[in-house]
Amino acid sequence: MIMPTHNKVLEASLKNLRSSLTSLSLDQFLASTIDSLMEIERGEYLEQAKETDNTKDKGNGFYGRAFNSLTKNCLKINVPRTRTGEFSPDTLELVKINQEQVNELCLSLYKKGMTSRDISDLIKQMFGEGVSATKIANLSKVFRQFREAWENSKLESHYLVMFCDCIFITVRRGDNYSREAVYIAYGVREDFKRELLAIYINPTEASSEWAEIWEKLKNRGTKKIDLIVADGIKGLENEVARVFPGSNFQKCAVHKMRNVLDKTRPQDKEEMAKNLREVFDNFDENSTVENALKKVDALCAKWKDKYPRLDRFFKEETIEYYFTYIKFNPKIRRMIYTTNSIENLNRAIRKATKNKLSFESPEYLLDYVFMIIKEFEEKNFMKYPIPNFKYLNETEKQTQLS
Repeated sequence: MIMPTHNKVLEASLKNLRSSLTSLSLDQFLASTIDSLMEIERGEYLEQAKETDNTKDKGNGFYGRAFNSLTKNCLKINVPRTRTGEFSPDTLELVKINQEQVNELCLSLYKKGMTSRDISDLIKQMFGEGVSATKIANLSKVFRQFREAWENSKLESHYLVMFCDCIFITVRRGDNYSREAVYIAYGVREDFKRELLAIYINPTEASSEWAEIWEKLKNRGTKKIDLIVADGIKGLENEVARVFPGSNFQKCAVHKMRNVLDKTRPQDKEEMAKNLREVFDNFDENSTVENALKKVDALCAKWKDKYPRLDRFFKEETIEYYFTYIKFNPKIRRMIYTTNSIENLNRAIRKATKNKLSFESPEYLLDYVFMIIKEFEEKNFMKYPIPNFKYLNETEKQTQLS
């Protein structure tokens, strides 16, 4: 059944359509129809006010409003008003929704990696008039307030493990463009779900910068991290011991293998890679750090004639940090002997940033990366816990089983 109000709306719309098809543009027709709908609303409002209120409200002309439309940059309408100012037409909300949908579309495309200019051109093709690239960039700034709130939010006091890695992205500082390090850290909580802990940008990767990031985590409430997994950057083990004394530290074994292979001749790479995998293959329950170090000595001895400086990659003062994973339960060793578990996240960031030649400022880059990570985190990290972290080491396993 069609309500009387809907009848009047339909009749008014059809009348406008018949009278304006030959003389008005689409936007003019749309504005005229919206004006008619709002006048109908005001009439009904005044009728109801007359019946329910002794104080009779009256119409009080119109005021102009301008909205971005889907076909033109500006849609001008005349909004009816009353003397009391209490009337607000519902039709206005429909006009606003159209623009909100365009904004949502722009932001969705932006998150998928399209540039501001590409989106502006696409919107122009779809709707006849574009949204400026500057406006699209400004839309993304809404994430800054969320990022800043997140940066000051409280963290868990205890994390089972924290993975740390850097990804390099081109960004502008002043008049110069260069590839800078975006520091990313996430932790595994006591409920075995993963949580983003830090995003930070700096021109280079350095152990002192990681220490600064970890200090911020402590200020946000983190007191204990059982294991920190990071790459083999020089001096990082000292910063771990200083900021989180008592934490275990695992240097990424895969990074070490890549570093060695980068210095290996092409004809030797296949055999060297096989030998390196054997050195770091310590995933069964009978493996020990002592046996792993013996395999390192055997590797260096085997290749000594061809690569006399191979042993520099396995200095005694740092080599033990590449085998920390052996101290933990065999069930989780493959997950903690490398930073590879963060690579899925890094791939999502690279995919989203590959179409952007550069970012106009470090803040702009952080806003964008935060947006990508939080979307990834919601779909992956927080949704799927890691059950194998239930037993971090043999001692803890025996305690929980008894």
